Amino acid sequence: MGCCKSTQYGCCIAIDHDESIILNKPTGKEIRNGPGWFCFPSWWDAQVIKSIALQNNQYIIVKHIIDLDNKGTSHTRSDIPLIQRTTTNEKDELLHDSEMQLIEIVRGPQIYKLKNPYDHLSEIKSMINLSSTQYIIVTDKLTGVKRVECGPQLFCPKPYDEIGEIKNLYNLSSTEYLMVTDQSTGERNTVTGPKLFLPKAYDQISPIYSYIVLNHTQYCRIIDSRTGVMRIEKGPKTFALGPYESLMRIDDHTIFDIINIDTENAVLVKNLDTGLDELITTPQKFIPSFTQKFMEIRKLIKLAPYENMVLIDKDGQHILKNGVKDKSFFIYPYQQIYIQSWSNDLKKDHRSTIQVDRFDTRNQYMDYEFLVRTADNVEIILDVSIFWQITDLYKLVLVTQDPPEDICNHTRSEILSQVSKYNMKEFMGLPNSKLIDSVNSEKDDSFYESRGVNVIRVEVLEKRCKDPEIQKIFKQIIDEKTNRIKNIEKQEAENEVKLCDLNGKIEAEKLNGTLLKIKKENERQENQADGIAEGSRIQNFIGNLGDDIPTEKKLQIYFDIQNTKRLDLLSQSKTTFYLTPKEVDTKVINVNTIHAPNASAAQNNIQSKLSIDV
Repeated sequence: MGCCKSTQYGCCIAIDHDESIILNKPTGKEIRNGPGWFCFPSWWDAQVIKSIALQNNQYIIVKHIIDLDNKGTSHTRSDIPLIQRTTTNEKDELLHDSEMQLIEIVRGPQIYKLKNPYDHLSEIKSMINLSSTQYIIVTDKLTGVKRVECGPQLFCPKPYDEIGEIKNLYNLSSTEYLMVTDQSTGERNTVTGPKLFLPKAYDQISPIYSYIVLNHTQYCRIIDSRTGVMRIEKGPKTFALGPYESLMRIDDHTIFDIINIDTENAVLVKNLDTGLDELITTPQKFIPSFTQKFMEIRKLIKLAPYENMVLIDKDGQHILKNGVKDKSFFIYPYQQIYIQSWSNDLKKDHRSTIQVDRFDTRNQYMDYEFLVRTADNVEIILDVSIFWQITDLYKLVLVTQDPPEDICNHTRSEILSQVSKYNMKEFMGLPNSKLIDSVNSEKDDSFYESRGVNVIRVEVLEKRCKDPEIQKIFKQIIDEKTNRIKNIEKQEAENEVKLCDLNGKIEAEKLNGTLLKIKKENERQENQADGIAEGSRIQNFIGNLGDDIPTEKKLQIYFDIQNTKRLDLLSQSKTTFYLTPKEVDTKVINVNTIHAPNASAAQNNIQSKLSIDV
């Protein structure tokens, strides 16, 4: 801003080229643009303002005030009617308002200078930058009309525009869709993907839905709320609902499995036209029609040869199913399985039960515990095992609801009649077979026959006193008897061990004597064999010497040869012996007298054999 100088008659102000001065004269306001010096009287008010620099994404709103005395003109220096003025930007607009004011929108980029001192300027505002996937809904506050502005653009609102929230376009994939409701007409449409959807100004958009996917075993029911028409869609398929369509919900389900009816499964449905139940057993891929309501899947019931079932029809009649004749069957409409509650606890008091719908005709057993009193008023707990069998199912169903309880109670009454005859000591020593003779006897008992059952056998498992002290004393008595039997058995076992040991020793001595006899006999036989062999050898030697030599000479020759062999053995040994001549007992034999031709050779041989150290 330039400098300001005061004089005696007024003031002078220097302003730059981007500045303007507004002079408030007694007759009105006047605006002058720089650059230059401006002089004015001191009683005038002056205001210096700068020009407004607008970027390409900025704008301001200028409100032009019109003189009510001269509505066709404004207080401008050029005195041009405002309604005929043109803006500095071709996109700027002039608007009339209800207060006879003109509103001008000035957009950048430009340097805006104030031309009318009565104009009101807004603050600098930024334009709205919309990308290619964004849009906004703009409402004209003067007319109430809505419009949509979509990118890509740099949007500059009008003075009376109400700007909504910047939103993204709806990017729908190939498996997505949405519902569009036109609030101006009430019409609804379905927009399916793939698509980049731009709503209209009065469109109400639903959330984005995924396509309904049905595999080859699924189906769904669809109803049109405008026409009331229903249809069924069966997979495999993917689809979008129409604008007025919705999935029918049954038991919180909208997609249902196709029912596979085969030889093992049937379907019970209710006909909504007649109200009757139907059982469909024909093998097929079943989808209920709109006049059919699915009730349940019924399995094929299979019975073993020993199993039986009872069905109740709509008239209350009992239908017996036998595993031999009716091996498999379906339960038809208005039929139900007859079920009994059997006691399965140890005391058979119906506090714990099991549900029985298949009646087994084989032999069965159950354990039963109950309390009895002896003649001396001692309470004893008796555990028994009862073997029984169903013989007539029709009687059982008509007469009783809990056969095990009836059998156990009747068995208890039979045993009580026997227990009351004995005191505690007699009862504890009583054999179990005698105790239950009355129960196991084959007498005619109409009680079991009327219920269609037969008790085969009753066995006593355990007898014990209810009072712990009495049971403790009784246990001590039993323990003493047990210890006595145990000691007797132990002594008998020890005696048996000693007897076995003694018998073993006797048998061992007998075997040793037999062994010695066998050894002596073997030794005698060996010596006899050696003697026979040696005698035969001597006999052969003497016999081969010839008949011309006397027997005494032959024996002498034999003994001499034996001595020679002994000396030969001594001469071959490496051990040195020191012997006296008496111990050697050697003789020199003149063999020439026996065999003259070989005398020298025999003599040399004898000398060589007798060359030992004496």
